Amino acid sequence: MLIDILTYTYINYIDKDILEGWVKMVRLRIFLALAISLFLIAGCGKEKEPEQLKVGVLPIEDIMPTVTAEKNGYFTLENLDVEIVRFQSAVEQINAVQAGQLDGIITDMIVAAMLKDAGQDVKVTAITLGAAPEEGRFGIIAAPNSGIATLADLKGKSVGISYNSIIEYITDGLLEDGGMAPSEVHKVSVPKIPVRMEMLFNNKIDAIVVPDPLLTFGAFKGAKIVAQDTKDTKRNLSQAVVVFSQKTLDEKKSAVQGFYRGYAKAVDDLNNHPDNYTQLLTENVNVPEPIAKDYPIQRYPKPQIPNEEDVNNVLEWMKNKSLLKTDLKYQDLVDQSFGA
Repeated sequence: MLIDILTYTYINYIDKDILEGWVKMVRLRIFLALAISLFLIAGCGKEKEPEQLKVGVLPIEDIMPTVTAEKNGYFTLENLDVEIVRFQSAVEQINAVQAGQLDGIITDMIVAAMLKDAGQDVKVTAITLGAAPEEGRFGIIAAPNSGIATLADLKGKSVGISYNSIIEYITDGLLEDGGMAPSEVHKVSVPKIPVRMEMLFNNKIDAIVVPDPLLTFGAFKGAKIVAQDTKDTKRNLSQAVVVFSQKTLDEKKSAVQGFYRGYAKAVDDLNNHPDNYTQLLTENVNVPEPIAKDYPIQRYPKPQIPNEEDVNNVLEWMKNKSLLKTDLKYQDLVDQSFGA
């Protein structure tokens, strides 16, 4: 009888301990589960802040994929806050780069090389126009009543350009590919394109070099297109590029990758449905009003880096004109990580 009582008491003692331990364990598990749930809920409720990029642009056709990606929300889908900073002159744009106010700019290869040579730690990451010669038209146009119809007719004539720029590089290339030496024409420095156009139509200069859409506008007003880089040369003379600072490429790598994913979607939209973007073009690009309605959207390349030959041609031309203090190489100027 005593044994039965002791056994009963012992068993109940053990059961009570087990029960209390089990209750504590269940409570602990419930507490941990609630804590984890609250943590996850808090994490889901607080979205990751968008990464920011500031990109400086000019009112030219090269910027259309960027403004299209912004308009269609492709940067937002990549959790990016891309601020497109608009400038009216290349000088203002370059000053902003040198002041460290921008992550990147859309510019040309000459400007990119000059910035790099001047000590700005920048890299070309992709072409916006000019992956092929037929993209991004530049040309030489002669005054309506000048009697100039061919390159040969330009011998000894005045040609308005901007010195040490992509304009002069294209001028020299068009002349050389047409069998003329650049020294056979009289180059006149007219840096501002509107002034260049005004001089042409006021017969104060024989010919000028301009990009589209002003090339199209000049022809519309009766000027003669003497040569153009999309037809009269087999090599690629004009390339617009996206340039980012090395700091941005190092510290915002995922943002730049997202930028190009959104950019590529915009290129597809522009190439597949160009008529949908005529208004966006006229809002962001300086297209003269008389031709705006019928002016076509360019066909844009997917993000890709410029090839070595095209870059080397630019660098060689700049070296021959003593525009570079350093011996820049393709690898110094082009980052192959993003637009390839």
